[in-house]
Amino acid sequence: MAAYVYDKLDPSRKQIRICTIHPGPFEDPIKCSLSTVLLDDNPRYETLSYAWGAPVFDHTVLVDGAVLKVTRSLHDALRYLRPRKKYFGAVDESPWDIRDATAVLWADAICINQADLDERSSQVCLMGDIYRRGARLHVWIGTVEEIREDLRQANIDKQMDALDLVTPEQFSEFKMFLLSHEPTRSRPAALSSAALSGDVDADVMGALEILKVFTEDKHVQHLPFFNPLSADTDLELHKPWYVGLAMLLGILTQPWWKRVWAVQEVLLSAPTSSQPTLIRFSHYKISLAYCNNVRAYFLKHLLGWCVEWYPIVVGSNALLYRLNEASGFLTTLTNFSRCYENGNFDMTVAYHSLGSREATIPHDYIYGLRALMANSLSSTLKVDYRQSVSSLYVEATRAIFKAHNSLEYIDVAVGVDADNRNHLPSWCIEWSQHQKYNDLSYYGEGLFSAAPGYLHPFHACEESSSLLIDALAQGAITSSNSPAQATAGDPVHAVVEWMESIGQHQVIQNTDIILRVLMRDWHIGTDLRFRRLSPQYIELLREWRDFTSHNNRQLNKPPIKSSLRDIDSRMRRPQRLFLTSHGLLGVGPTTLMEGDCLFIAKGSESPLLLRPIHGSAIEGGQQENLPKYQFVGRCYVHGIMDGEAVTADTEWQTICLH
Repeated sequence: MAAYVYDKLDPSRKQIRICTIHPGPFEDPIKCSLSTVLLDDNPRYETLSYAWGAPVFDHTVLVDGAVLKVTRSLHDALRYLRPRKKYFGAVDESPWDIRDATAVLWADAICINQADLDERSSQVCLMGDIYRRGARLHVWIGTVEEIREDLRQANIDKQMDALDLVTPEQFSEFKMFLLSHEPTRSRPAALSSAALSGDVDADVMGALEILKVFTEDKHVQHLPFFNPLSADTDLELHKPWYVGLAMLLGILTQPWWKRVWAVQEVLLSAPTSSQPTLIRFSHYKISLAYCNNVRAYFLKHLLGWCVEWYPIVVGSNALLYRLNEASGFLTTLTNFSRCYENGNFDMTVAYHSLGSREATIPHDYIYGLRALMANSLSSTLKVDYRQSVSSLYVEATRAIFKAHNSLEYIDVAVGVDADNRNHLPSWCIEWSQHQKYNDLSYYGEGLFSAAPGYLHPFHACEESSSLLIDALAQGAITSSNSPAQATAGDPVHAVVEWMESIGQHQVIQNTDIILRVLMRDWHIGTDLRFRRLSPQYIELLREWRDFTSHNNRQLNKPPIKSSLRDIDSRMRRPQRLFLTSHGLLGVGPTTLMEGDCLFIAKGSESPLLLRPIHGSAIEGGQQENLPKYQFVGRCYVHGIMDGEAVTADTEWQTICLH
């Protein structure tokens, strides 16, 4: 049978293809037809969101009688989504009205000619409208069998040894409990009727019941799957519920939840009470909005009213702890939804939304969020899969800097990291490898103002890999300590010894300065906002130092203030202290070296450490002979964090980052 050949689309007319899936028995070959329509004619269709999985195209779909090779993931989704032919006495399991007898979907791997880079680029530009205009979004996460296999591969089943102690009678009672409660008949959770007509998947039913009870606003000890052992905080998990917890963990850790595209596809769809976005696996389906409610109640109790149960219910149980982590996507999705609805989804929010998400193609770390951005930004970033990854990432990074007239997001630039897989300039963000903020970052809280009142002008530069900035030199690093000294019994004493060894006795007369530098002069207040260190907090730091210097750091033994443990943890994070040629004491990333230069830049709250590239300069035009540097990292330097080095007469120097 011949392979399917795509007709050309006319991008100027906003043409798209939609796929009509014809009904058939479950095991029959999947047959469908492709139609070319104008998006502006508002054709009726529903959209499909799924993880491609391994790029192995070994499954067949018949499109207008010709063969189209697809991945297993898409093939499974189409098989479970297509309408069934209604036979006498059988139950229709499809999501479609049986009177329609067909299903009309938009799915990227079928509706876009993936081999045509120009078509792929033009269709990605329409992706926002495609998902906005779809009648409903179906999210396919896999089959129940695949979820169970993933749990086995992750050795989750080994954490359920207690099930061996469950008698057949207990498990039978568990199934009867699930059937009598019929958790998935309760709106807005939904389960296809076929799942209730035959044998029960106890693990899936248990998972759905757990989802249901989490929305009932109950205290942890009152949830039906916990058995209080005493009037105190002793709980025992009913053993049969392990299968439900494991399945729920499996559902929330499927690859779809980590897709970059998932954020855009979910936020752009417009679910209604009658057409909610559905999470689908095998013949089961759950409303995504329902899952969002579950996360909200989960956090409300375990982190609020039931906080005393948290270490017992979560900390001592691997399944519940991992479940809490896995459900974090739901919280971030809610936060990004607010940004999008308020028109605040810019490149900075886009970067945060990446988290640990994944994309098959490096370009999609940008394009997968493009439709959510303001028009000014989305028009700046043209979709072109022929463009090099490094060129695209440079454009996206410039867009962040220019949008804020600042260099704050340079924190997550690739720097002098050896793992520069896409050969990016040191000042450029590696979008495909999400960098967490280091402990020298201040999260845009406005804690410091090394160059008060200045925004960055961002000069034009003929060389695309270069970034021209205005900066003020503050000397170079003349000495630095070893990162290993941070793990010493008394970090402050270790710093004093280092400074004495290099003859800097005058700098260490005031140990409070050392405490401030080690803590980067900030902490998180009781209101969960970042604060500068107050005199009261300095007293707490002195208490910490006294304890560590006299009690051999036994901070893990009660009774110890939790605040002291937090201080100890921050004091011992990877960092390097340094002295400059101007006699300044600072702390920076572990990658710093003697000879690195210290600059205050316009548009940066804190100073930058830059590494000279000797013997090179920008040549030609007005940029001839500009000094060139690599970005090392931001730093805290005592005495210049609040504009002390900048005056009205400051003469700024234009330098080049490469």
